Amino acid sequence: MYLLTVIFLIVLSTPAISAEMGHMSGMTEAHNAIRLKLGIEPLKWSDELAQYAREWADFLANENQCVLRHRPQTGEYGQQYGENVYWASSIQFSNGGNEIQQIDAGKVVNSWAAESIDYDHRKNTCRDGKTCGHYTQVIWSTTTELGCGMSLCKDKSQVWVCNYYPPGNIKGQVPY
Repeated sequence: MYLLTVIFLIVLSTPAISAEMGHMSGMTEAHNAIRLKLGIEPLKWSDELAQYAREWADFLANENQCVLRHRPQTGEYGQQYGENVYWASSIQFSNGGNEIQQIDAGKVVNSWAAESIDYDHRKNTCRDGKTCGHYTQVIWSTTTELGCGMSLCKDKSQVWVCNYYPPGNIKGQVPY
């Protein structure tokens, strides 16, 4: 009886395996660190959104020659959510070889968050000639869930995609 009790207690005290594993580990935490600075509610990981994001990352890597683009609004891959995309090259060596660059969730999210310097909250616009929509999607206050995926390209570069529900970047509305 004692052995069964010990095993039972070990099982109960073992943390559940996160659905946000592998390359995606830390993705929700990285998003929420940015949101916390602005007092915005944290996001929750969605396996459904992660599958959706991975599907698009796979398409871009395998059928679009690793060229980044957002999902189209209509058609087979019609967009249903908010979306951020990120590309990382492979590491190139002088002898012609290459290898996969070590990229983690924090680097991806921080690249989007870096656009904050080009966002003017008072005017709710990006500075002239700048991009800030990735940042505003990360901090969109009515967004509650995210899911992300990554796919390797033939040249060992990487495509990262995150999808958000409900989507942000709604014209005429402010992110927070």
